[in-house]
Order: sequence, then structure tokens, then C-alpha cells
Amino acid sequence: MTSRGRARGRAAPGNGASAGTGPAPVGGPARGRGAGRGRGRGAAAVEAPPSEQMGQLNIQAPGEAAPSNPIVRERGSRFTPIIHRPENVTSVTGTSGQPVDMLTNAFEIKVLNNQPLYQYHVDFKPAFATDSLPLRKAMVHKIECLRNRHLFDGMILYCPIKLTETEFLVETKREEKVTIVLKLTKEVTTSSEEFMKLANVIFNQIAANHMGLDRIRRDYFNPGKAVVLSQHKVELWPGYEFSIRRHSHGVLLGLDVKHKIIRTDSALNMMNALMANNRGGSTQAAIKKEMIGAIVITKYNNKTYRIDDVMFSVCPKDVVQFKSGPISYADYYKRNYEIEIKDLNQPLLLSVVKTKDSGTGERTEKQIHLVPEVCYMTGLTDQMRAKFTVMQDLAQYTKQDPDKKSRTLAEFKQTVDASAEATTLLKSWGLQVSPAILDVQGRKLPTEKILMKGGQSFPCDARKESFDNITRKNFVISSVDIKDDYLIICTSRDSAHASTFKDTCNKVGPACGIHIGPGGQVVTINSDSARDFIGAIRANVRDTTKIVICLVPNDRKDRYDAIKKHCCIEQPIQSQVLVTKNLNPKKAMSVVTKVVLQMNAKLGGELWSIAIPMKGVMYIGIDTYHDSGSARSVGGFVASMNDLCTRYYSKTTWQASKQELISQLEVCTDEALQQYFKLNNAFPSRVFIFRDGVGDGQLLAVKEMELTSIKRALAKLPQKPQLIFVVVTKRIQQRFFLKQGGKLLNPNPGTVVDTKVTSDALFDFFLVPQSVGQGTVTPTHYNVLEFSTNIQPDHLQQIAFKLCHIYFNWTGTIRVPAVCQYAHKLAFLVGNHLNKDPSPQLANYLYYL
Repeated sequence: MTSRGRARGRAAPGNGASAGTGPAPVGGPARGRGAGRGRGRGAAAVEAPPSEQMGQLNIQAPGEAAPSNPIVRERGSRFTPIIHRPENVTSVTGTSGQPVDMLTNAFEIKVLNNQPLYQYHVDFKPAFATDSLPLRKAMVHKIECLRNRHLFDGMILYCPIKLTETEFLVETKREEKVTIVLKLTKEVTTSSEEFMKLANVIFNQIAANHMGLDRIRRDYFNPGKAVVLSQHKVELWPGYEFSIRRHSHGVLLGLDVKHKIIRTDSALNMMNALMANNRGGSTQAAIKKEMIGAIVITKYNNKTYRIDDVMFSVCPKDVVQFKSGPISYADYYKRNYEIEIKDLNQPLLLSVVKTKDSGTGERTEKQIHLVPEVCYMTGLTDQMRAKFTVMQDLAQYTKQDPDKKSRTLAEFKQTVDASAEATTLLKSWGLQVSPAILDVQGRKLPTEKILMKGGQSFPCDARKESFDNITRKNFVISSVDIKDDYLIICTSRDSAHASTFKDTCNKVGPACGIHIGPGGQVVTINSDSARDFIGAIRANVRDTTKIVICLVPNDRKDRYDAIKKHCCIEQPIQSQVLVTKNLNPKKAMSVVTKVVLQMNAKLGGELWSIAIPMKGVMYIGIDTYHDSGSARSVGGFVASMNDLCTRYYSKTTWQASKQELISQLEVCTDEALQQYFKLNNAFPSRVFIFRDGVGDGQLLAVKEMELTSIKRALAKLPQKPQLIFVVVTKRIQQRFFLKQGGKLLNPNPGTVVDTKVTSDALFDFFLVPQSVGQGTVTPTHYNVLEFSTNIQPDHLQQIAFKLCHIYFNWTGTIRVPAVCQYAHKLAFLVGNHLNKDPSPQLANYLYYL
């Protein structure tokens, strides 16, 4: 099964156009230059003038209006409107903790002599009777003083020198005289966002033209150094992700090591395997289910495409109309790429590519038809991820420790320095890259203590910040009296597993302080069908039954969905689904211990907590889940209801597919505040909101829409509480390497960085919340949009770290505050399994664990 998890990464903007070898009709095959979903070179006809890289700059020609709605931005856009730190904030750095010396994966970029750039509008006289971008570029390239040191998108030109002469006479290959007129429109200062955009374009040119790297989406890879793992039918393309941004320390080139996973089996191989393994049901439906949403790559142009449909009515023998005349898909590939299509009856794949005109900003959609035989699957399937040997072999290359990663980063700089063309290009633009990655100082926050029953506290493991031993050897804070009021449903062949589960529950439960007995009811059913499981639930759940445990032979999604829908919507009751293979003698004790803890948490029991001095605080987590096969996206909203952060209220919302922003937060906040008052006889004095899953390009929209909605809800209270609103981002480029004893190591959990690599315009910081057993740890980024409070940045940093300890599904720290992870689990359950709102009867329980 192809993995189609939540789309938490950056959404790829539409492509700019480029000059192909001929026009590609709508519905035609992919052009030689490609037209993927990423930021690749488009598959457009030569009529679309702006070049790819300059087209991405969205530069308006003189007199043109900017886009009318500044809030509608592309998620994950590398360049976004500046979101300034809250006006009342004067200090954005903390002081608590032990100072630690580190390196970070960024090179400092110096702008020599603070040299500005110059923007010119370009006219051609007589006006060109063609919109050909290559022809326009060729004409401008003939201007001697601009050669190899200008950027030109067909209308707008940038260069590092102020021209004394602005009219130039050039000659075409046909000996036609053309006058090029350049009109200075503005100076681009080194402190502007526009300068950052241009610097990125320059480094894109270096990567593509002087380092031998191929661009795939927005990253660069080297197919020539691919690592082939033939035993797993995959190959790894090494590469880099980089971006140039202004930080508090200055302009930095952020750089990280990337690997592109390409499966050696083609899309056609996968479709044939699906047909061979399909037992009953529609073969076409099975293929569409697996292919739609998948990403494929065409190696003849190294471009990626997202599959939007499988066209069973179209095959390579069919003829498509080009300006040069009709041609079949098969003949097109033979003529343009010397590729012989072998299966002439295979269905074609459809990819809908969105393109954007750099001048008008207008978006259009173009259909690209792809032949599965020449498309290769990317990424890993769920089955591959489940295989230990596959992940272990991949990790040898993809999970680099800090020492190895720092050496790979140094190789990037060495490759640039070794290229005379690259160094000349940088020098001509007045740019200089530092010889080594940047030093940065962080602070290690104190190790936290876990609170158990009776207020007893125990320190976590300082290196790993884990506490598995603490929870196994001490009683939970509070237990639900499960006793024998639980129902186990399994097939007759799994009745022995049911006995094992009951016996083990009776052993581990009392040891954790959880009241569960050995006399739970066991019901056996004839088959492992969803219908039989649901029938048994209907027939055997009593008023006294507290939880249903379904023991299933495998992890079939349709059965899991049906059980969860029934127990969360139709007959609200807590439920647990457990695959029987996990009850083998070697794993049973460990697995059942975690299951019993989870059952107690789902029923309202409190497992553990952390010492948080502030009282009367509500912590809210917000996240969104997008299902590629659904017409709607789901918002998850979870709010803490007590000072220990062990009880929660939850609610879900619905919005249009792929829409990240949630419009119903005022209602959610209203209901959470009323529930808090009901339980505490008072409203919270402070509200901390941690918003997960938002790209940089949507920060302004979050501030103007979501934050405003929450403020409206808080304004209704008798006394307005203090408000802190933080955007939490996990998928970031930044990495930190701890300097210790001549080696580079991962920083310890609780390490905070709030200088040098933070933004000079924001209130933000990085937190390393957890340890990793392999590779380099990824910090979490916190961006504070609202800070209407009397607490200090130190307090917020410590609270963020504390909240990473109290996620009841893991006896250790997690990457985000627990309320964020709960919101994610809620949105995922509802969006991926239920597809409807759960019963309100479950709103005060952690049923989504």
C-alpha cells in the first residue's frame, strides 16, 4: 500500500514556464523539460515567457498591481510577508539553563561593501513579434557589460552594477537590428526580502550549472551518485536542501543533507502487481486507490508528478494533436527520448499541473499525460516501512550523525570553491560565503521531574529525557476502576490470545496502580470481518461495560475503520484494537503494559504529569489533517481542563479539502472555556495556544483569521485572560551540533537556541525536545504571534519543554507540546478513519489515543 500520510510538508507552487522543443497541448504528454508538481521547469509551450526561477519571484512590472488578497499565500512559500513580533515584546531571549557551545548547519553570507542590486525594466525596439523567452534572453546576453552577471525574466532585469548606458543595439541571427532599452526602476537594498530572493536564484544557478545537481521540486540531487539497494528495489539520490534568509546574525545560507528515494519498479509494475493480487472487487478501483496521490518521477527529465487520476480509456497507441501535427504517445516518446514503449495497451496517468504567470499572477491548470512504463514510484510503501531490514539499510545513508553531516556540509562548500565559474559568479554579485558553518550558543534547560501518585516526583534520564522505568515501577496518578467490566472480542482461533491478554492485564495493571481484573468477558466470533466484530459489540456491550478490546489478526484498514466508526459514533464507548501478533510471549508483557496504561487514559484516568508552577492555565493544541482522497479536511482542537494537564476537552471542525486554516475556532474556544468553568468553577487566567501544521506562507492568515477568532471568544469572558499564541513547526531545515571533546554530538533534550539563527523580525526560538538513537536530532521551531502576558520568554521556553513530557502514548518526550500531538491524533482519527464527527459523549475523553 502506498503511504499517503498527512501532507505536513511544503506545498509545491506552480511551475514557471520554460522553452521546450515544441508546444504541449492540454492533455498531451510531458514535455522534455518536465512539468512536475514541484518547482521544476515547466512543460509549457514556448508561448509562456517567464523563466522558471525568475517567474517564482512574482515580480510585478512597472504599473502592475500586486495580488489583491495578501492573505492567500502558498503554503510553505520560501518568501512570505514579514510577520513582525508582537508589539509589546521587548526581549525575545531567555537566560535560564546551562550555556552550551554548538555549531549549526548554516554558512554566513557577506555582502561585500553592502552592494545594492539594480532593477531595470526592459523594452525591445522594434517590439518583438514573439513572446519567446529564449530569444529575449539571447538578445540581452549579447550586451557585453551584462554578460554572466544579470538575471532576466523576460521583462525585469537585475544586475549588480548601475549602468551608465541604457540603450544597446544588438543583432539577431537573421541580422535584424534590435534596440534594447533598460529603464532603472529601483535599487534593491541588501536588507530587503527581494535581495534574499535574488540571492536564492543565484545559488540555484550555482547548484544546477556548476555543481552537477538536478533540481527536483525545490531541492537538488545528484543521480550520478545514486546508492542502489537492489535487495529492496530502491535507490537513494543524495542531495541538498538550501535557502538564504535574513536572521538576527545576518544573511545565512541554511543547508541540509537530503536523500530522494526512488523505487526501481515502474508505475506499470505496481499496477500489474495490484491487478494480480486483487481478490474480488474492481481492479480499476484498486489501482486508482493506490495510485492517486502518489508521486512518480520520470527519469528522462528527472521531474516529479503527483498522480491525480488513472485514465483507463487512454493508452499509448492513441494520437494527440501537436502544432507540428498528430502523433501517438508511443511515437512521441520514441521521437523525443528514443524510448520504445513496450506495452501499448497500458492506461495513462493524469497529473494536473498548476502554473502561474509571473506578470499577472494568474493561475491556470494544465493536464499532463504520463505513460506508467516510464514513471518510477518515489518514497516508501507502508509494507516497506514495516520491514526492519529496509529501514535499517536506508538509515545507514539517510540518518547521518552530527559528525558525518557536518562533513557533508563542508563538501558542499568545497565543491563551490572548486568551481571557478561559481566563485566568479558570486564575486560578480558581491557575495562571499564563510569558510565554515556557524557557531551558535544554546542553553540546556534543567531536567524535568515526573509526577506520579501522591505527588511523588522522579527525575527523568538526563541524556534521553525518558521515564519508562518510572511509570513501570510507580502507580499512576489516578486509576479508573475497570475491574472486570471490559469486553474482549476475537475470532475462535485467537481465543488463546484473549486468555494471554487477560492474564497479562491482571499482572501489569495492579503493578501500575490500575484496577483491572482477570474476569473480563470474552466473546468469540466466526470470522474476522468487520460485520462480525460490530455485531458482537452490539450484542454484548452492557451498561456496565467500560471498554471494548478487539483482537484482530492483521491491521486491515477497512475493519479498523468500521470498528472505530461504530464505537466513536453509533454506539459511543471506549475501544482498543490490538493485532494479535503483538501478543507473542516475547512482547506480550511490554505491549500489554502500554495497552493497559492507554485504556486507563482513555477512560479518564491520569497516568503522570509534570510540575508546572503556573495555575489556572488552559493549554490548547490545534492541528489539521488532510486526506488526499477526501473532499474535506479536518481540524483538531484539544484543550486542557486542569492544572496537571491530565484531562482534556476536544472538538473537530471541517473545512474544504487542503485548507489549513480553521474558521470555527471561536465556537471551539467558547465551548472549551465553558467546559473549563464547569470543571473548575472559574475561567482560566491564561490561555496558551500551540498551533501546529502551518507553513510560513500562512502565518499572516493565521494571525488575521484564527487568532482574531480566538480573541473574540476570550473577549466574552468577565475578565479577559492573558493570551499566548505560538505556531509550532516540526519540518524545518535547522540542525544543531553540540561541541564536546573534539567531537560533534546531538544536543541534549531541553536545549534552547534563541540567538543568531532566529529571525530578526520575529519572536521565535528553537527547542530540542528529545533524543534520537540514530542520525541527527531535529529541533522544533516556535514562532510567537501573540504575547499578551506578564510572563517572560524564559517561562514560555520552559513550559514548551514541560508540555513535551505529558503525552500519554509515550513514556518520554515528544517533538511538540502534548496538546499539539493530541490535536493531531484527533484530526487523524476523524479524517482518516471516521469521516464524521465523533459523538459529543466522548469529548471529555482521550478516545483518539
